[in-house]
Amino acid sequence: MPLRQGKAKKEYLETLAAAAAEAVRQQRYHDIEERRLKEWENYQRSNRSAEVRNGSCAFLDLAIGDVLIGRLVVELFDQVVPATVGHFCALVTGSAGTGTARDYLHCPLSLIDHPRRLLVFGERNVAEVAPIPDENFALRHAERGLLTMIAYGPHTANYTFGITLAPSPGLDFRQVVFGKIVSGLSVLAKLESLPIDAVGRPLSPAGISFCGALTGSRPSCRGNQSPVIEQHSLEEITDPQ
Repeated sequence: MPLRQGKAKKEYLETLAAAAAEAVRQQRYHDIEERRLKEWENYQRSNRSAEVRNGSCAFLDLAIGDVLIGRLVVELFDQVVPATVGHFCALVTGSAGTGTARDYLHCPLSLIDHPRRLLVFGERNVAEVAPIPDENFALRHAERGLLTMIAYGPHTANYTFGITLAPSPGLDFRQVVFGKIVSGLSVLAKLESLPIDAVGRPLSPAGISFCGALTGSRPSCRGNQSPVIEQHSLEEITDPQ
């Protein structure tokens, strides 16, 4: 009998711990949604009278270690590569699912590729994100600050993307250009000057500390709902004496 009670007690405590962890996870997702909504609202207010851009806009906050080094505002080429832009937006806004390798939040700078004049974000072959077709190669890698989907063969792009540091014609007809930096271009210099190892990996951790949409439909947010586990999942458990 004591053994059975001890087992029940252990299961009860494990359930409480799992519920607490889930509550923390849900609170984190709620905070992310709320921050993304505020960034969208601030941009809408500050750019209300500005000239309408040709494409939608998103932001990428970049950090080296724990230090924020600046924000990139990127214009996306919806009219040229709408499917590729939609894929990127799903990852930058978290609508594809928030979590490791399901959006670009905390996505690392994985490679500083000086030979190809490219900063590469994200790890190769992320299983959680399905590859997308090469939509078209209408745009060339003709200048600094262009966004391009990294591909390791035809129709293999899925999660990893790059930002050009200079014209890189060797990437033309291999990777799809889908956007460009319209604000914060000087931030790239802080990343490309980082020390690297023999294969181009940065020796200091760097990457995207936060990201989201600045235009388009209003981001969803669960408001002030408490991110807790359904009450019945805990109420049905009786703490054994």
